Amino acid sequence: MTDSKKNQGLLAGVRIIESSLLGPAGVGMQLADLGAEVIKVENPGGDYVRKMAFPIIDGISLLHWHLNRGKRSIVIDLRKPEGVAAYLELVRGADAVIEAMRPGALERRGIGFEKMCEVNPRIVFCQISGYGMTGPY
Repeated sequence: MTDSKKNQGLLAGVRIIESSLLGPAGVGMQLADLGAEVIKVENPGGDYVRKMAFPIIDGISLLHWHLNRGKRSIVIDLRKPEGVAAYLELVRGADAVIEAMRPGALERRGIGFEKMCEVNPRIVFCQISGYGMTGPY
């Protein structure tokens, strides 16, 4: 994609940090389709959707290619203090953060909304759960 095409779209100039697994990654996909810069943060093992569905293309599932099209990806270990610091540095330059994992996953790692606001008071925080905010799933 040429630089001129990258900078087009309704959301051109908007930066989104996405922490997602599986289907809820579709929200970031739609924002990327509209021109936002979406940076998907993955743990060192990667999003398991990379290997879970067929067909596999170049070692990665078609579902992963579909849900994460238009995004950039970075590996950060949020269990380590340097990983948390790196994540907060991404938040500093972002417009929004999408948490689409188990409810409260970022909060448990010390990266809740209040902490994000300390480094970026204008941050928009979106929490998505595929199975709701309570219950076994």
